[in-house]
Amino acid sequence: MAGSPAYSLMKADVLAIVGALPYGRVTTHALIGARLSVMPRHVAYILATLDDIDRNRVPWHRVVAQGGAIGRHKRRDDQISRLRAEGVPVSAAGIVAGLDGVVVTRLAAERSRPGSRQATPDETGSANAGMEPGASRARGRFEHPGIRLK
Repeated sequence: MAGSPAYSLMKADVLAIVGALPYGRVTTHALIGARLSVMPRHVAYILATLDDIDRNRVPWHRVVAQGGAIGRHKRRDDQISRLRAEGVPVSAAGIVAGLDGVVVTRLAAERSRPGSRQATPDETGSANAGMEPGASRARGRFEHPGIRLK
């Protein structure tokens, strides 16, 4: 998977979204996954396997797990200290406090796939703007549980 052209495109999409996250704000793997119609664990994998060049180029630390949790990984302490330095409140347990106040839900990075068309968020922040009600960009027709768009 990591060497495939599809993976390279997915990684480029993820890094474009992460690179556009504003200072002092965060988003979740699930929101990025929903925006790109990929699984959140794929987003987490891409961010966990960044090389030093990409880690210095994009603000990877601004992406947290569902509910604001910071995973138990080798860069956990670095992620927590970077978020705190940006004014993001992180509890001693490693959870972003007041997530609703700092989460970015309007992820409007362009898709890197040539010829692909991604809906732009409407005034409610929905990535499915212009689609029939109940439709999803993901394969099949289902709602993304636990994802609230502001």
